[in-house]
Amino acid sequence: MSFALTKENAVIFGQRVNAVVRGYIEVQNSIFKFSFLKALGLKRVDPAAAAAKAGALRTEAQSMLDEVRELKLEAGDPLHEFFMTMRPYLRSLQTAMTFFIEFCGSMTAAQADKRSRYWKERYKKDLEELQQKETDYLAIGNELNQRWKKIAEKQ
Repeated sequence: MSFALTKENAVIFGQRVNAVVRGYIEVQNSIFKFSFLKALGLKRVDPAAAAAKAGALRTEAQSMLDEVRELKLEAGDPLHEFFMTMRPYLRSLQTAMTFFIEFCGSMTAAQADKRSRYWKERYKKDLEELQQKETDYLAIGNELNQRWKKIAEKQ
């Protein structure tokens, strides 16, 4: 469902995107953030649950991307350019989420198979690849913030 291109709607849309990103960070923290309980083995990491939550967030991001794709955008208008940048941001965010979900699947399989060599042979490389995908969407996010500042200055 398309929406009118107004600053107010852009604020609302940005808040929705921000909520998805915050949710995604929380899901990642459930896996990667250090805690003494995890370190002591008193709390088990649940990559399958994290993957399920990330999947729901990815679906929300896809819905938002579909909304942005419906907009009729033209270069030269700062608000339009903001949404032009939102497209690659949401695509990049989805790419990172998809990889995270696959990564969680690999971790789940490795947890189930005690003889798995995943932790020694593949985990670090997968983590580095995830970090690169995160860096990609964060870089576009910085550009998005700069575009928003131009809109705020203009108003």
